[in-house]
Parts: sequence; C-alpha cells; structure tokens
Amino acid sequence: TEQARSTRRQRNGESMYKNSASVPDSMVQFADEIHQQDRISRAQEIELGEKTQEAIRLQRLYNTLTSRLDREPTDEEWCAEAGKINMEAIRQTIEEGLEAKNQLVTSNLRMVQSVVNTYIRNGLTAQYNAGDMMQEGIIALIRAAEKFEPDRGWKFSTYAMYWVRASVKRSQIYQSRVITVPQRLHENHKRLLKVEREMEADLGRKPSRIELGAEIGLSKLQVDRCFAAMEQRCQSLDQKLSNSKRPMSGDTSKDTLMEIIGSKTEGNDFDSLNRIFLREDLIETLHRHLDPAEVELLLLRYGFKEVASSKLGGQPTIAELSRTVGLKPDKVRRMINRSLKHLKSIGAEEWLAFESEL
Repeated sequence: TEQARSTRRQRNGESMYKNSASVPDSMVQFADEIHQQDRISRAQEIELGEKTQEAIRLQRLYNTLTSRLDREPTDEEWCAEAGKINMEAIRQTIEEGLEAKNQLVTSNLRMVQSVVNTYIRNGLTAQYNAGDMMQEGIIALIRAAEKFEPDRGWKFSTYAMYWVRASVKRSQIYQSRVITVPQRLHENHKRLLKVEREMEADLGRKPSRIELGAEIGLSKLQVDRCFAAMEQRCQSLDQKLSNSKRPMSGDTSKDTLMEIIGSKTEGNDFDSLNRIFLREDLIETLHRHLDPAEVELLLLRYGFKEVASSKLGGQPTIAELSRTVGLKPDKVRRMINRSLKHLKSIGAEEWLAFESEL
C-alpha cells in the first residue's frame, strides 16, 4: 500500500542520514516531521494557489498606491482600489492567503527532501551541510508558492521543482568554497574542463585558451578570468612561515602570516589613506546617481556628516534628521528608502554587467 511504501522510504532515509557525515542530527527529526504532513489534491492545490495570489495582489496594490500617492493610502483608498467592502474583508483575505501559502509549502516539503537526498545518496562529504541545503530548498519552495499561478495549468510540484533544484545546487556550489564565486563561473569552469579533456584527446596536446573559448563561445579574456577565479586558494593567517631574511644563518624561527603582514603595515598611514579615498569615491558615486538632497540625507544618516541635534552620538534617528533638514519624518524616511532602493537596483545592474564579462 501507499502507507507501507511511505514508511519504508522514511526508514531508508533515516538510515541514509545516520550514515552520512554531512547530515546534522536535527535534520533526522525534521525529516520525521515532514512525513507527518498530509498531501493535497490537485483541486486543493488550485484553491490554495488562488488564495495566495489574491493576498499577494492586495499587498501589491497597497505598494502601488503608496508609490503613486507618495504616502501611505487610507483604508478607504485601499478598499476602493482592491474592490473590497471594508478593511475586515482585506484582512481576512490576506490571512487566508498566508495560511494557504503555508499549507502549500508544508505539503510539498517532501519534494525538497527528495532533492537533497539525491546529493546525500551520491556521497555528499562532511565539507557540505545537508541541513543548509535543505534550508535553501525550503526558501526556494516558499518563493515558488508566491509565484505559482494555478490558472496556467501546470502542477505546483512541476513548477516548484525548478526553483528547489536550482537553489539546492547553488547552495552546494557556495559551500564548496570559502570565498564564493558566481554560479555561472562554476558552470563555465566545468564546461571548460570537459572540453579541455576532449580536445586534448583529439589533438594529442593541451589546447590553448583561445581554442577552448572558441569551442564553447567565450573570449580568451573570459576563459582567463574563469580559470583565475576558480584557481584561487585561501591561506590561513595563522600558518607558520620560515624566516627567509637570512636563510644561511641557521635561524629557524617561524612567524605567522598575520605577523608578517602586520609588520609591513605598522607605522604607516595606508589604512587611513585607504579610508579617505574610499570615502571620496563613495560620495562621488552617490552624487552621480542621486539628487543632492538625497545624498545629503544618506551622508547624515550613516555618519559621514555629523547631526548637531544627535544626543546619542551614534546613527541619528529619523526625527533628528527631520529637524536637521527641515522636512517631515515621513518624507525623510521615504527619501532614504527610495535612494537605497535606487542604489541597490544600480548595483544589481552593474553586477549583471560584470557577470556577463566573465
């Protein structure tokens, strides 16, 4: 029966978890709780998805009104835009949407577990943490529940599987290195190594970087950057290094890398100069992307300029900024949030442009 098969799979999973060095004890208990969650039918799935989307629609309407009016909308304005009788109807719809999303997620946790189990079954080493991978998969499942549109006709599991697999794979990639690099670099590096082996077997020699790039559609610069990023290795600041100043003197004393680096930078103003240049570059960048009033607010907010009315000496409050610049607190808060959002969008665009070069 289905119940017997489920019980057998659960026992096999527990045995696999106990034999894997990458699985924390807490995940074994969590796996038991996952199997206690009831599955949902296709009809329930559609109903839950529709309730989730309706709640998200109401929240999106609120955000749109806030942006359009440059203030928080009144209850009447929100109800009129949403087509609801009163705020009680809106609150009830949002609560039902949150409950529906939670049920949609909890009833599909087995899917995340099955993806993580694939990595464990293939020999996930102690270098990785299956619990972290499970967590990333659940976050992706929540995101899929928020984006799922049941009226398009596909099943939720089909739609969410893409999100979960991509997130778990990304988690494994990020755990494989102390300093993370973009997932695209990992994928390009794997492709380059595969093509390099194939071309070396065909040509009888090791192919050049230009030949490798031409085979998979990358320039030599992109290939060089890919190999350089993946070949970087971290070194411990506590590692002992031999005294190389007088190698023939018989002095076998060893210093740590931290002591050597510290001795080279002591007594100079390198850090101070670096902070000055960084401050100048930051202010120049702010002026390039924001209005003078927005730049002034951010400099005051984050301590680049002193606020005379600040009594605590730390980061000034919105009220203190309001008194300093002569604007209402709500206006100050909106300007700061809008500026930060704009800077984040610019940073994302520049990062995507940088990734495309890689």
